[in-house]
This record gives sequence, structure tokens and C-alpha cells, in this order.
Amino acid sequence: AAMLEVSKAYSKDFMARHNLRTARYATFTDAAAAKAHVKSIDYRVVVKASGLAAGKGVLLPTNLKQTLAAIDQVMVKRDFGSAGDEVVLEEFMVG
Repeated sequence: AAMLEVSKAYSKDFMARHNLRTARYATFTDAAAAKAHVKSIDYRVVVKASGLAAGKGVLLPTNLKQTLAAIDQVMVKRDFGSAGDEVVLEEFMVG
């Protein structure tokens, strides 16, 4: 149960394995791969540092340029430290 709290990637994979409804997502440990994925999809995403980031590891970009910058912020600049070793790109949903 602790892993559900510690890792957003683990939580999303858990939900998928158990057929629990969740937004579309993909996880990455490589910034270039994450950016390539974002360029290949047609929906807005939320960028999440997978690890514990003191409640600060979620970014809400509104366009492709901001999304690419958010990936850099998390994975390259490492603004959230080791929490950004893995990133979850999750479909932005309203409601």
C-alpha cells in the first residue's frame, strides 16, 4: 500500500493492472522519450514527477511548448530532485 503513495508510476500501473478507471498515461525515465511521446499524442497532459516531491511535483502545461519545458523542469533541471527520475504523463481531465 505504501508504494501507491510513494510512486505515481506504480499507482497508475496498479490501476491499469486491476482494470480501475483512470486517465490515459505513460511513464518515462528518459526525457527525450517523454518528449517524443508528447509530440505523438493529440491530447493535453499533466506532467508528474513520479516520486515524492512534497506535494509540488505536478505541472499543468496548457500547450506543447509548455509541456516540453515541464518535462525538462522535472527530468533535466531536476527541480524536484530524485522524484523526477521517472515522470508520468497523464491525460488532463476536467471534473
